[in-house]
Amino acid sequence: MSLSSEQPLMNSPVNFDSPIPYYIQIKDKLKDQINSGSLKFGDQLPGEPMLCQIFSVSRTVIRQALTELEHEGVVTRRKGKGTYISEPEIFEKLTQNLIGFYQTMKLRGHIPSSQILKQEIVPADSFVAGNLQIKAGSPVLQLDRLRFVDREPIVLTYTFIPSHLVPGLEGIELTKESLYEVLERHFGVVVTHGRRIIGATVANDYQAGLFRINTGDPLIVINNINYSADDTPIEYYHGLYRGDLNIFEVEMVRQKG
Repeated sequence: MSLSSEQPLMNSPVNFDSPIPYYIQIKDKLKDQINSGSLKFGDQLPGEPMLCQIFSVSRTVIRQALTELEHEGVVTRRKGKGTYISEPEIFEKLTQNLIGFYQTMKLRGHIPSSQILKQEIVPADSFVAGNLQIKAGSPVLQLDRLRFVDREPIVLTYTFIPSHLVPGLEGIELTKESLYEVLERHFGVVVTHGRRIIGATVANDYQAGLFRINTGDPLIVINNINYSADDTPIEYYHGLYRGDLNIFEVEMVRQKG
């Protein structure tokens, strides 16, 4: 962060007469600077000695404020390198959400897009065929996409749909379209419910290269089988989500008895 970038912080002095603890005031001031755009995601904060000078407080107060911000996911502290404003994490519900990734991100105010890695008709292997309840070797549309949010790659998805349900889908542009909207608009295919299985893995060299992360970094694995109203399997979906940028909300209901 340059000296000019430190100026917004210098214009936010601590109120020493306030009953609010100093570290909370500093934490809130830093968050205000992020929300206003004065501090941007990826910016490096000044070092602890400079922050002590800016806010006229002790190093203990600064460390407490930064620790709170780190626990909230607002900053990332890198050993030997400094403290950085964290990238925003992407929230998605794990239940009762079948509007699709593209629509979900749009509704949350993000800019979603996709890089198509593969979009062609292939014979279903036994695993995919079993999930779609079709014969092994049956033609399916395979759609591999690297999904971006605000130009940051966050999800690698592999989608398989029986080709007889979507004739010609292999030729439709899907880089900036919702797959579910295309299914409904062009083919009258509506996803109404599904089953989701969640796991974890680590990135291999190929996945790390696409995500611009390190080999071995954590990934969240989500497998979906989605159905139409008459319980016909429409889609088998395998998604790899970056562990550092995705948070999933699970809705729980207490059952009687």
